[in-house]
Amino acid sequence: MPALRTRSHAIVSASAVIVTLLVGGCASQRPPAAQTPVTPAPPAAAKATPLPAPVKPAPVEIKPTAPTRYVVRKGDTLWGIAEHYLYSPWNWPEIWYANPQIKDPHWIYPGDVLTLYYVNGKPRVSVTGGPRVNGLKTVVLKPGIQYEKLPTSEQRIPIQTIRPFLIHARVASVEEMKNAPHIVGSSSGQLIFGNGAHVYVRGLPAHPKSAVYDLYRPGKVLRSPKTGKIIAHQVTYLGDIRIIRDQGPIATGVIEHVTEAIHAGDRLLPHNKQASNYTFMPQAPRVKVDGQVISLFNALSMVAQYQVIVLDVGSRQGVRKGDVVALEKKGRVIDDKYASPGESHSVKLPDSRSGTAMVFRVFHNISYALVMSSTRPIEIGDIATNP
Repeated sequence: MPALRTRSHAIVSASAVIVTLLVGGCASQRPPAAQTPVTPAPPAAAKATPLPAPVKPAPVEIKPTAPTRYVVRKGDTLWGIAEHYLYSPWNWPEIWYANPQIKDPHWIYPGDVLTLYYVNGKPRVSVTGGPRVNGLKTVVLKPGIQYEKLPTSEQRIPIQTIRPFLIHARVASVEEMKNAPHIVGSSSGQLIFGNGAHVYVRGLPAHPKSAVYDLYRPGKVLRSPKTGKIIAHQVTYLGDIRIIRDQGPIATGVIEHVTEAIHAGDRLLPHNKQASNYTFMPQAPRVKVDGQVISLFNALSMVAQYQVIVLDVGSRQGVRKGDVVALEKKGRVIDDKYASPGESHSVKLPDSRSGTAMVFRVFHNISYALVMSSTRPIEIGDIATNP
């Protein structure tokens, strides 16, 4: 059965008698001209036929997939529109609600915005937008993706990469580790201590300023590449300990927040109360940087972009959080077989750029930096200088 009445494939009638409503056509831009129906006279001999008994209309059933909002498009048929809402499209007049505030409220035009709503539990569909309602051309918006290149001067910092290094990761000086209090054992005689264990601590000051300490274990020794001397210990965070009794040279503490198994000999360092600051402003160093890469994290021999390195310069050398340094490889010394008379055959090649790094954690003589770019693998011994 055709879906709608229209002339010149134009308009959808929404409130005519149901048989007339479902006759031929598509939605378009202009309603048909009004027509005066002509009813032929019945034959003189014909007798009046009684009308059939009225049938109670079936309840209108809205599809669960019916759109709350629908924009009429050119070529839509009333039947097709009704099928979006009803299992029985012919029941459309039961839900169509004429809009007295608009011209030709009994017709549906391309661009009309149809809205489904309920009044006293009964479904209604009416025109709530489109050219006839707001006088503006209807634009159907569709989701899309737009790609833009970020300015090359902006660098996004992968916080998830450096977060573990912002709170508990630290280095300790030789003197600090030498004088740090340490665990000597427990009342139970266990060799490994976990969360909640009561342990004995030796070396605490007579009147400690805080009851909470961080537990660390000495790790990699960091040496100056220039002098070969130890400048710091890279220490591993193990957990926290709370001192519950401080009597005499041996104190009692309870281990809290364990990240690794704790042994006798593990050291207590002052609790790090510094709040994590995830804001970084890359900047040029304000001092002449003369450093080297002395250690790598999560790597044996080389790292690349978004990996962490350790530099042998820190606050003592004027390095600040956010300073960007250039990473360079030392030029090799080669033998120039074609040297002119009077020239040295031993020639040192210029240093060459291998990447850049941004300092994100600064200690006294040490700093942690994140490799932001790399054209070649970054290795221990690479030079850190001004970019």
